[in-house]
Amino acid sequence: MPAKADKTDELALLTAVVERRADAWNRFYKRYERLIVACIRKVLSRYGVPSRPEDIEDLVNTVCLQLIRDDYAKLRKFDAERGYRLSSWVGLIATNAAHDALRRRGPPTYSIDDEESGFSDRPAHQPTPAEVTLLREQEDALNRAVQSLSPAEQQFLRYYYLEQRQPDEIAELLNISINTVYSRKNKVRANLKKIIERMESSKRPAVGDRSA
Repeated sequence: MPAKADKTDELALLTAVVERRADAWNRFYKRYERLIVACIRKVLSRYGVPSRPEDIEDLVNTVCLQLIRDDYAKLRKFDAERGYRLSSWVGLIATNAAHDALRRRGPPTYSIDDEESGFSDRPAHQPTPAEVTLLREQEDALNRAVQSLSPAEQQFLRYYYLEQRQPDEIAELLNISINTVYSRKNKVRANLKKIIERMESSKRPAVGDRSA
C-alpha cells in the first residue's frame, strides 16, 4: 500500500507540473534533486571522473532543462502503464544526460608541472567516445532484456537498482524476508543473464552463413 500511494502521489505531482500549476516545479525539483545528483555521481564514478561541485551543478541544470524543454516533452512521454515509477524515468534521463556529457567531453589535458611534481590530480580513467557509446549500447540491451522479465521481477529491479532502496525497505514493501531479498536479487540477475545471452546468440550468424 505505501508503494501504491507513493506512485499515485508521483503521478499527481507529474500532472501538476505539466499543467504548470503554481509551485509544482519547485516541489518536483525538491523531490527528485537527490536522485538526479546520485545518478550523475554514479556515472562519473564508473569512469573515474571527479565529481566536482561545479560539474555536478552544470549537469543537474542540464537535466532540468531537458525535463522542461518543449513544454515538458520528456515528462509527457512517461507512461505509467508500462509499470515504471516516475522516479525511475527521471533517473534514466539523468543517467543519459551524464553519459552524453562524457561523450562530448574531449580528451583531458594536463600541465607538465603535474608530471614533474608527482601530484597529478588526473582521474584514473577518462572514457573515450567509443567506450561511452559501447556502454550505451549495453544499457540499451539490458533495458530490452528487462522488458522480458515478469512484472514482479521488474518491480524488484526498480526497487533494488534504480531507486537504490535498502534491503530491509524492499523486504517491507514486498512483504518478504531480508534473506529472500538477496536470494531474489541473485535469481533475477541470473534470469537477466540468460535473456541477454539468448539475445546475443540470436545476433550471431549461423555457421556457413555467407551473408554475415
